Parts: sequence; C-alpha cells; structure tokens
Amino acid sequence: MPRPAKGARLYYRRKDDRWVIKDAGGVELGTGCAYGEHAQAERQFQAYLAQKHQPDFGTGDPARVEILDVLKLYADERAPETERPDVVTSALPHLGQFFAGKKVAHATPNVCRAYAKWRMAQPQARYKVGEGYRFKTVDEVPRVGSQTVRRELGVLSAAFGYAHKEHKLLYPVVVTMPDKTPGRDRWLTRGEAASLIWAALGFRRVKDPETGREVWRRTGEAQGKTRHVARFILVGLYTGTRHEAILRLKWLPTTEGGYVDLRSGIIYRRGIGEGESSKRRTPVPISKRLWAHMRRWRPQSVAHVVEFEGMPLDRLRRAWKTARIAAGLGEEVTPHILRHTFATWAVMDGVPFGKVAMALGTTEKVIDQVYGHHSPENMRSVVESVSRRR
Repeated sequence: MPRPAKGARLYYRRKDDRWVIKDAGGVELGTGCAYGEHAQAERQFQAYLAQKHQPDFGTGDPARVEILDVLKLYADERAPETERPDVVTSALPHLGQFFAGKKVAHATPNVCRAYAKWRMAQPQARYKVGEGYRFKTVDEVPRVGSQTVRRELGVLSAAFGYAHKEHKLLYPVVVTMPDKTPGRDRWLTRGEAASLIWAALGFRRVKDPETGREVWRRTGEAQGKTRHVARFILVGLYTGTRHEAILRLKWLPTTEGGYVDLRSGIIYRRGIGEGESSKRRTPVPISKRLWAHMRRWRPQSVAHVVEFEGMPLDRLRRAWKTARIAAGLGEEVTPHILRHTFATWAVMDGVPFGKVAMALGTTEKVIDQVYGHHSPENMRSVVESVSRRR
C-alpha cells in the first residue's frame, strides 16, 4: 500500500547547508537560506503556503474546514493587530507543516500531543552550526522546548477562536497544550541590579592594582555599545513595564505604543486610541529618580525612550547578553526579570498587593499567588494570635 503523500514542509538539506521547501508531487524549491537563517526560510515557506492555498470554509463544519485555511485567515486578518505578531509569524510555518491536509476536527488531544513530540525533537533554529560556533553539528543543538510548543499551539487555539468568532466555524475546537512550566522565583538584588546598570553603561570589573579589590572602571571597547540597555533597565526596574512596551515608548503621544508625559510625570503604556489587550497596559507614575533620568535622556533622543543610534529596537538580545555577562549574571536573567524584580521589591517593602497589581496592570490574585511569599509580614498576625498568652 503506497505511503500517503506529505504536505508542504520546510526541510534542511544538511549536505548543502540549505533550507528547501518540499511539497507533494516532487515539488522542491530552494530558499537560499543556511541553517542559521531559519527565520528567513520560514518567511519564504509561509509565502509559499499563502500563494498555494485558497481558503474554503463551506458551511463551517470543523470536519470539513482545513486547518491551513483557519491559519491563513488568522494571519491575514488578526495577527497584525496582536501584541506579538512576531510570535504568530514564527509559529505559522511549523503549524502549517504539521497540520497540512488536516481538518480542524482532527486537532484532537492525541494529535496535539503528537505535534508537541514532533516539534520537541527538532533543533532550536537560533543556534548556528559549524566551525567557529558553539555547536559543530545539528545533532548537538538543543531541542525545541515545551514552552515554545505551548506558544505555537496557543496560536492555533487563537486561530480557531477567531474563525469561530467570524462565523467561519460552527463551533470552537479546544487545543490541548503542554503544561505551563512553573515560573522561576528569580529576581535581582539591589547589588545585582546596580552591576547590570554599570555593565550596560560600559563599565567592567577590574582589579585595582593598589588595593587588589575588584572595582568598576569604564573601558574603551565597551563604551557606548550598550548604553541604551541602561535606559531599558531603569525603566523596567522603576515601572515594571513589559519588555515590548518599554521598547515602544515614545516621548510624544502616539497612536501605536505608549508615551511619556514628562510634564504630568506619567507613562501611558497604551497609545491614543489603542484598544486594551488581555495584558492590561495601565498608566504608571514616574518616580522622582526615573523622572530625573528621563529629563536628561529627552534631548539626547530622536523619538523613542530606548534607541540605538537614533533607531528604535524590536527586541533586546545581543546588547542585553553583553551587559548580563559583564555583570556576572546567569542565562536565567532575561529582560522580563525586571518586571519580577519591580513586583518583588514592592511586596518586600510592604506595599499592598492591590496597589502593586494596579502598577503592573494585573490582578491582586496574581500578585498574591506569584509574589505573596515575599511578604511574610502578612502572616504575622496569624502566628502572633496563636502564640498569644491566654
């Protein structure tokens, strides 16, 4: 019995170090992208799928509607309006490759688990391979993690939900995702935060020839390359604003992203006319210390609060890593740790959970669950009541 034909897929041809698009009927298209250029290859694959496929929703029966049709609808109409369109863009090629030819009703728990197993057997595309790199062969590269799979299946779930909302599906289909990894209880101490800022400003730890102790000294090779990271760190530490929202902050009111009002001393984390998302972007006051920094930054900027050579940034990667390593901090110290640190410091200082929640744009329940253990004083009345003399 002949083996059923596979759908379109992105394939790494190891001997040529190139990604190619393979499809049924012997179709094979080169992308011209090497292993380390997986993101570019994914975009070409997505364009190929969009050109090849014409959506047909018929009566909206999930047993008859193809998953690729739903993904294309979501990518064309909804993805550009999401807070993280890049997450959707990176997930679509993998979802399209695995679910090609499958109907929406086929996305059963077993099939979703099969997708997770398939993805978690693949190497992470962010690592380059070959001589001079950390990994010499593809087999040595770390595999895709469960939380990456969770994000990708989350895109599939959102696509199903959007199609149902737009009356393209008769009923929504539940997508089974891997369990969420428990959050790391990692935050920066005051000393670690100071070290990170010093490192971002171009200082490095060197041994003082007179005292023999380590001191921070500015070095020529590091000077100026990561100064924008210092701005990012200070805004994150003093406001608890999310990574993406900080990078979108401008000095003047805008319809996309937030802005800083130095006159009133408030950061508006949502642009004028922007709708609210599930991640609430509430306004937050600017502390006196941060306000002094921002007044100094304003004349040195073009449009955004955090810029590199006058240009805005989509993500902080290489510059953050440089500062982190120079500060002597581990890989677990990601940009998101600034938000955790803001909340942890506030709770430790005895700030009521409700106020911390308002500053972060979340709920008091979340603050209690995630950060409540940093405020043991909340339980003091209980233990004092039990130990009181009768």
